[in-house]
Amino acid sequence: MTSTAIRTHCLDASALVKHYINEDGSAELHDYLQGQAQANWYTTPFCLFEALGVLKRKYKSKRKSDTITQDEYHTAGHAMLAEYAARSKNLPDSTDIIDPLVFSQVKSLCQKYPKLDFSDAFQIVSVQEKSRLRWGGSIPMLITADKYLGRAAEQEGLQVKVLGRRGS
Repeated sequence: MTSTAIRTHCLDASALVKHYINEDGSAELHDYLQGQAQANWYTTPFCLFEALGVLKRKYKSKRKSDTITQDEYHTAGHAMLAEYAARSKNLPDSTDIIDPLVFSQVKSLCQKYPKLDFSDAFQIVSVQEKSRLRWGGSIPMLITADKYLGRAAEQEGLQVKVLGRRGS
């Protein structure tokens, strides 16, 4: 009997938010993860904090179309933190953003792709590191709703699922 590796997916902040609140792309993300046998996903601490900031912005938003209720804010934040704690417990050491070598790679990617911010570039570096480790033969895939991040990650040789883009 041959064993097959279970693909590991890295959810960036945009995908992480879609996982916990209902917005454009949420159904696509849930359908995709459900379609993956025993979907295994993680996020970085950096994305967790960014996603929590997005939830706060949505909770405090004055724009009716972008607002979430206090209950949605508390429920999503609690679920996000609880699941992060459970999923990160057995992960190999994560890429350290404050490591000078890592930050040098992040800065280089930001210069190469001007539409990337540090968080986006850190996601690329993090998934590249996971690709080098090859968790049990699995090649990680970055999941994002950010088309610029998706394009840059693909150009850097990563496998990417861009939510809202057909064929990805």
